[in-house]
Amino acid sequence: MMSQLPGSEPREIQVEGSIAAGLRRFPRGIADLRTVSGWGLHRLADGQLELRSPDGGVYSRIAVPSSPDWYSAALHHRYVLCFYGPQLGVRIPPGSTPEQYTDAKRLEEFRTARGRGLGAGGIIAYHNNR
Repeated sequence: MMSQLPGSEPREIQVEGSIAAGLRRFPRGIADLRTVSGWGLHRLADGQLELRSPDGGVYSRIAVPSSPDWYSAALHHRYVLCFYGPQLGVRIPPGSTPEQYTDAKRLEEFRTARGRGLGAGGIIAYHNNR
């Protein structure tokens, strides 16, 4: 859900909530991403990943293709770099196909969202709940 105060840039309410809860805004240019306590990325028994805020609220849940190397690194380091926002270049837009939604279009969406302040991120704890 978007909101805009008179004379200000539009903001996405859940991104603003994630920033209030400790994630960092991920603007264009150099980003100041840090380890954020309380947040966690949980791998569920069904293989989905779930992003949880410090109060246990679920901010996102997604099914992703299995990547043994990624999971091995996450288990080893116990932390992952995580981004949150409505336009990360991850989900295929309505009316588009995987073939149409190229890597270049994904990158363009991600950069546009960063430029509009619609992304947050941080280095957060990884939990393997399988």
